[in-house]
Parts: sequence; structure tokens; C-alpha cells
Amino acid sequence: MENQIYIQSKGKVEAYKNKTLFIKDLVDIYADSKVKEEIESIEYPLQSKGLKKTMVISVLAIIQLIKEKDSEIIIMVLGQPDILINLQEESNKKDKFKILRLAFVTLLLFVGSMTAIINFHADVDMKAAHKTMYHIITGEEKDRPLLLQIPYSIGIGVGMSVFFNHIFKKRINTEPSPLEVEMFLYQQNMDVYLKGTDNSSRKG
Repeated sequence: MENQIYIQSKGKVEAYKNKTLFIKDLVDIYADSKVKEEIESIEYPLQSKGLKKTMVISVLAIIQLIKEKDSEIIIMVLGQPDILINLQEESNKKDKFKILRLAFVTLLLFVGSMTAIINFHADVDMKAAHKTMYHIITGEEKDRPLLLQIPYSIGIGVGMSVFFNHIFKKRINTEPSPLEVEMFLYQQNMDVYLKGTDNSSRKG
């Protein structure tokens, strides 16, 4: 049936404010090649008001635009009923403070991590534990058992790299790290929340 098409919401789209989107930017379309090309070229005027950075478009708005072009067409909808639009400001200016902010955040994370590790070792008295372990293994007593402390310190860094599945920019394997999973779940929950509550910007 040439007059039947299938559309599937892309769920989430990045767009610039006050710019025109096309139907192909919002949904995936399965149809006859000629019909598909005509539908994909339909414009969707994106008009945002105020300082809003997100808006929600209902698939019903997409159906309405398609029906205005061809009232005889049969539309089958798959997937999510709403499309979340992340609105961005169009700017060609370079961020002069990007490196400075990166350095500040890096320093902040480094100091925070260092403080957390030091406090943990102080709480469990790791120095005494190392001295006891060294005495059990070697039969000698040392105030600074470097034979244990150095491998232990290296192991902390290696263990964190394995846990987060990264060594600098390289991934150890294809599996996502726990941090990436948590970030994905957070973003997914945020998108669901915005789609469910941002009725003021819903278009449909």
C-alpha cells in the first residue's frame, strides 16, 4: 500500500532555537521512496519562547503536518509518543575559559579523591594493618613496610582504571563502566520526567 507509512519517534533531538526542523529530523520514516522523500522534506517550524532549554513535541503534531500534505495517507505510529527537543543557542564564540574551568574541576576532583582516600586509611588504620601483614609475611617489624605500601598504592590506581573501564582515553573493553551506566540511567530518567511534566512547552 503506497499510501501507508510507518513513523517512529527519535525520542530526543538536539536543535538550535528559532530554526526550522524537518520531519526527518524528528521521526524515522518507512514508506515508498517517493512518498518518504516528500514527507521528510516537510518543515516543522520550531519557535521557542523565553529561556527554555527543552520542549516536547507530540507525534500528533507530526501526523497533523503529514495529513495537511496528504489527507489520504495512512500513518502507523511506532515507539514513543513524544519527542524531547534540547534547544541550543547558536554561537560561533569560542569559550575562553574552557581550559580554566577544566583545570579547576580536575583540581577539585583530585583534592576530593585524595581527601577521601586519606580519611579512609586513617579510619581503618591502614598503616598498622600493613605493618602487621609485613610482620606476618617476613617475620620482621618495620615502621614503613614499603614492600607492601608501594604495590598497594599502585593497585589503587589500577583498580580504579579497571573499575571505570578507562586508561586515559582508551577503553579496556567494550562494556560500559558503572559510572556510564549511572549517567545513562540518570539521563533516561530526566528525559522521562521532562516529557511527563513539561506540558507548557508541549506542541501537538
